[in-house]
Amino acid sequence: MKPHHHPSRPSRLPTAGLLLGALVALLQPAEASAGNSAGNARLLTSDEAAAIKHPVLGLQRSALPLALGFAVDTSVLADLALTPNLGLRWALEAGPHRFVVGARYAKFVGSTLASNLVTSQEPAVKRFELTFGGPSFYALYGVSLGRMLVQAEVRHARYEVPTTTATGALVLNFAGNWSLVGEFGVRLRHDPGQTLEQQQAEGLPLRGAAGIRYAGDNFGISLGAAYVDLREPMVPFNEGRLPLLPAFDLSWTFR
Repeated sequence: MKPHHHPSRPSRLPTAGLLLGALVALLQPAEASAGNSAGNARLLTSDEAAAIKHPVLGLQRSALPLALGFAVDTSVLADLALTPNLGLRWALEAGPHRFVVGARYAKFVGSTLASNLVTSQEPAVKRFELTFGGPSFYALYGVSLGRMLVQAEVRHARYEVPTTTATGALVLNFAGNWSLVGEFGVRLRHDPGQTLEQQQAEGLPLRGAAGIRYAGDNFGISLGAAYVDLREPMVPFNEGRLPLLPAFDLSWTFR
């Protein structure tokens, strides 16, 4: 009798092992309580009460730490939107307590481009001028409670129309470096010359956001939705109203 040779089937164990290893890496216990802080100290639409300890490149914030808790930063998204900006930030972590103060200056430099675009799309508009710029200041306090971070932020911007925003946020670490993020706040405009009709046209002053965030040692990503209730007459749908906008961020921390 001749021996029969059956071709061996490729084992699926290596593939299963790789998938299991990736799952374990994503769901491994986070080192920091309340989940790992994002390298660029951002949540969805607001700052995170955390120190920036390493150089980071991100959409919402890129930063370079200096010393004694200070860091210089810029928003790449704003830079891409023709609004160069530069900020200085200081943060302190004392046990479970987090303290942050910062300032930023931004200036929109695309007024000519915006004017040409609007007048070309809307022949009835003979002149359109968009100006934007000025300083902003903010302060945060947060406390780490196990796998939960609770924080409050107050931000004041001195642009063409001064505004003050107060935002509370909750970050809940549920698995490894994954966290749920919720924000709720109010935004007030300080414009004494504004009429009641103009105030109603701007919508409600409430602000909020909800989403999910992954904050690894290097790579970070957040994705969610923000309630803004914007009214823009040039938006061609929903009578110019934008109740929601996406909240998105990508970052890479150089550790």
